[in-house]
Order: sequence, then structure tokens, then C-alpha cells
Amino acid sequence: MLRDPSFLYLATILPPILLGIIIWKSDKFPEPGKFLVASFLLGVSIIFPLDLFIKISEDHIAPLLGIDLDTITTWNEGAYKEDDAVYPAAARTFMSFFRAAFLEEGIKFALLLFFCVRLSDLNEPIDAIVYGAAIGLGYAAIENLGYLQSGNFENAWTLSMVKVRYIPLVMHLGFGVLMGWLLSLNLFEERSPFKRRVMLILSLAVPVVLHGSYNYLRAFEIFPIITLILVIGIIYFYRREQLKRITEDMDKAKIENIDVFYTYLFSLILVTLVVFSVILSN
Repeated sequence: MLRDPSFLYLATILPPILLGIIIWKSDKFPEPGKFLVASFLLGVSIIFPLDLFIKISEDHIAPLLGIDLDTITTWNEGAYKEDDAVYPAAARTFMSFFRAAFLEEGIKFALLLFFCVRLSDLNEPIDAIVYGAAIGLGYAAIENLGYLQSGNFENAWTLSMVKVRYIPLVMHLGFGVLMGWLLSLNLFEERSPFKRRVMLILSLAVPVVLHGSYNYLRAFEIFPIITLILVIGIIYFYRREQLKRITEDMDKAKIENIDVFYTYLFSLILVTLVVFSVILSN
């Protein structure tokens, strides 16, 4: 049964859906189900523009930076497959921080900003967290399906395959929650325009840096534990805040397009500096 493809697909799809339902129900004033489903499906759809951006990054941006993605070295320590191969330091940094972290989190951020934030039902801090989690879980679901289809059904329940499938699920959930939380500090907290811009920048930059660091270091053991603690802590705190409030609606700040541009620009510069620092040190 454990090697039956139907069971494996079910075991791959159900966890992100169940996690999404749990987080949805943690909201004292739950969002409309149709919007949560739409956000989840938008997370699934990330794979389509992502494939295009990945091809551009590998075929054009990496050569422009002088990074050879055809050269790989075997890395045994921390690898999740016995014969796993990874790129040398400079190429691995590019793959981790730009190809994976910046592109994936950048698309998630755009969906959260230009779809979810515009919903009138997103009217309190925990709502941004719930929508961020839904987008992250949607992408985790389609990514896990990709892992399953590219793997071997006979070995689908080895420890390595469990790591590949479920640890990224936790990480994408965490990145989505962090993104939504930091964005909520821009939308709902009383701050100066400058501090709002800082929170907006951090809502993309922090997930990008954490995602890139996780990929680069392959910290399979410690990162998921820290992420789960953060997710539980953030949701618990904002649920308590909900119970203290009398009214449901809060004033939501408007995000200017120029601030969105600066957010992407800062995060891109940050990633570029990380990549070049590794290139120059080798």
C-alpha cells in the first residue's frame, strides 16, 4: 500500500490542505473559504511563471555573472540522497538565493500583495498571515508533486524522500506566515511612512534570506524546528490579540507602487551582494 501511486499522491497532497484548514480555523473571524481556496490555487500556479524565470536565470543571468552551472561536485555531508550532487560554492549560492529563494518568494509576495491585500476581507493582521500561509502551502503542494513524479515510487518512503517531501512543506508554510506577518506590520500598525517601507521591504527580504540560507546550508534538522516554533508563536499571539478586540475591522494602509518597486529592488540587491561575496571569496 505504501508504494501504491494513488496512496503516495494522496499523502503528498493532503498534508498541505490539512495544514491550511488548521490555520484557517485558527482565525477567530475566518476568511471566506473561496478566497482561501483561490489563494491556495494561486500558490499552485506559481510553478508556471517560475519555470520561465528559472530558464532565464540559468540561460542568461548565470552566464552574465560568470557562474558555470554545468560544473557540479559531490557533497555527502547533509545530502538527502546518497548520490546527491551539488554545485560549487558560487553556483550553489546563485541557485539557493536567486534561482530558488528570490524567484519563488518574489512571486509569492506579488500574489499576496496584488490579490490578497486588495480583498476587503483582509481587514486585520492575522488575515495577512492566513493568506500568506495559503499561498505558501499551495506552492508546497505542487512542488511536492513534482518531487514525487521525478522520484521512484519504490523508494518513496525512505527517510531521504520524506525529508524532500515534508520538510520543504514546513518551510514554505513558515515563509508564507513570516511574509504575511511582516506585511501586516506595514498594513495595520501605526507607523511613520519610513517604518512602513521598512516593514514592506522586510516582508520580502526576510523570507528570501531564510529560504536561501536553508537551501545553501541544507539545514534539514534545525530550520524546520525553528520555523514551526515561529509559526505557532505568531499565530498564537495574533489569535490572542483578536480575542482582546471588540470590533473586527481595522484601518488598512495603502501600499504605493513605488514602495513595491523599492522592495523588490532592495531584495534583489541583497541577493546579488550575497552571490558576489561568495564569488569574490573563492
